[in-house]
Amino acid sequence: MSEDGRAEPQDADRAISPPQTGEPAVDDALAGLVDLASTPVADHHDRLAQAHAVLHEALDPPDEDQSDHAEPV
Repeated sequence: MSEDGRAEPQDADRAISPPQTGEPAVDDALAGLVDLASTPVADHHDRLAQAHAVLHEALDPPDEDQSDHAEPV
């Protein structure tokens, strides 16, 4: 613990591995965020936006038929 009572990171130099989901696009998106803390803040928005777009697509893929008369699945 630090002098002010807060817990310190166990191994700050250890590389962090993102979780593996088995979905290549999601795994790539998560891997792109691993070193976010060490990148310039100016780059954070673009990297987070890209990961958000990939995750959004994976979780909510577009419908095959988006016509007004399509039956819900």
